[in-house]
Amino acid sequence: MSAFALFRPRAKIACVPAVLFFLSLAFPALADRVVVDQLGRSVTLPDTISRAVVLEHHALDVVVELGAQDQVVAVMRDWQKQLGKGFERLAPQLKSLPEPGGLTEVNSEELLSLNPDVVIVTHYVSPAMLKQLEDTKIPVIQVAFFTVPESERGKLNPVLSDEKKAYTDGLLEGVSLLGEVFGKQAVAKQLNDVIIEKRKIIDERTANLPEEGRTTLYMANPDMNTYGAGKYTGVIMEQAGGLNVARGAKGYGKVTMEQVLSWNPAIIIVQDRYAEVADQIRQDPAWKTVKAVADDKIFITPEYVKPWGHPVPESVALGELWMAKILHPDLFQDIDINSEAQKFYKAFYRTDYVAK
Repeated sequence: MSAFALFRPRAKIACVPAVLFFLSLAFPALADRVVVDQLGRSVTLPDTISRAVVLEHHALDVVVELGAQDQVVAVMRDWQKQLGKGFERLAPQLKSLPEPGGLTEVNSEELLSLNPDVVIVTHYVSPAMLKQLEDTKIPVIQVAFFTVPESERGKLNPVLSDEKKAYTDGLLEGVSLLGEVFGKQAVAKQLNDVIIEKRKIIDERTANLPEEGRTTLYMANPDMNTYGAGKYTGVIMEQAGGLNVARGAKGYGKVTMEQVLSWNPAIIIVQDRYAEVADQIRQDPAWKTVKAVADDKIFITPEYVKPWGHPVPESVALGELWMAKILHPDLFQDIDINSEAQKFYKAFYRTDYVAK
């Protein structure tokens, strides 16, 4: 037997690892990694995400800010309603994408036809919907944008012992998670750095304002809905140096006209996505004795404020500054909010901010 014959089988075996190595370089998406989502679930993902389905609006906003929208192949059905009409300008390609589901429902057949790498959903999807998604064998990431004990994680209206800390930590964690999922860790860090920087400005100027005598605010949503305790809305109001009159209610839900009259808020805030509510209030005789209406102190938020149940980066980086400047202009004379918005939009939406 020749020496060549003796050594040839070993040469074949030695080639196998080399072939696998070069295959891994050529097809990086074949490699797997494990990430932990905001419900504490360990989720195995391909190394590269190129076909994501995003069924949660806070997450969709962050994905666009990370510059990962080209890695998205489908979105939630009512994203324009949830994010406001102006969001389409920031990510026009979303309008042409399929919409296989929403916050609380999904079409499995439509989802599977998209061949996604991952589906991103809210923390409060029902067990039935989560099982439906898991049965497709598509990796599922749940986002919450708040941190709480395990017993509160999946609730729409969680009980939070420290709302500011829960939403601040959860927002930073959520941004970092999505940065990891989409391979945008560097941009996620930049985004979180801006959140921390702007929050520090607010804290230094409003933290020592006395509780007594704070301006009272009411968040007016459609059909007499508002945000009570356990929601970020109360945090943004307190950060701005105000007080949420509905803080005695729990979570998101309806209140009565009698309650609003008894609270008699000095200022009414209306989200830009529900701007029509402001005119409805002005034209309804039932509201005319409310101090905010009598004094013409109804404010429609710019698109970046997003004083929702849960925060997004611009809520803290821009929204808290906007509201604080309305309540305490003397403390924020040096802040040009339109200039701040322009810098944020240029950095993370990669376009100009257009004031309405």
